[in-house]
Amino acid sequence: MKWMGFVILVLIGVSCSDDDRLLDPSPPVFSVTPVAFDQITSFIAFGDALTPTQLNPAIEYFSDQVGAQVRSVSNGIVVDIRMNTNVDDLEVWIRPTADSKWLIIYDHIIDPEITIGDQVSAEQHLGGIGVGGRTELQINDNQNLAHCPLGFGTPDFVQEHIDFSEKWCIAETVIP
Repeated sequence: MKWMGFVILVLIGVSCSDDDRLLDPSPPVFSVTPVAFDQITSFIAFGDALTPTQLNPAIEYFSDQVGAQVRSVSNGIVVDIRMNTNVDDLEVWIRPTADSKWLIIYDHIIDPEITIGDQVSAEQHLGGIGVGGRTELQINDNQNLAHCPLGFGTPDFVQEHIDFSEKWCIAETVIP
């Protein structure tokens, strides 16, 4: 009998759902675009085909403005800053809260103005727009599924995008 109780305890202790229940499920709220709309010249939509087998897990914003600033779309905590492997710029990873199930990734940033551990607020400058005059906004859940950023936007955030184009999101979710 003692052996059976031990096995049950071990199985309960490794349950994945316990970890999920500890995460903050509250979604972030996106209130501003990562690049001001008067500086955006074009974009690649979320869910657009990047290759025959890979869909775009982000909205990619392009600007021809030298020195365009990338700003935080919401409040959060900087949890990582890492060098891109294929171009000479950075990814900035932000969580809405320390224990959030959501991860906001800003890809293609140069000259960061933040460090790991910083609390950021919406509209705060994160750094300059990256190589090729572009930056990306991606939001993943704890299951590593990317979601269309417009699904997290305030009505003004969504309307600003729609006023520029109606085709920002071709899918609701993709696997990054």
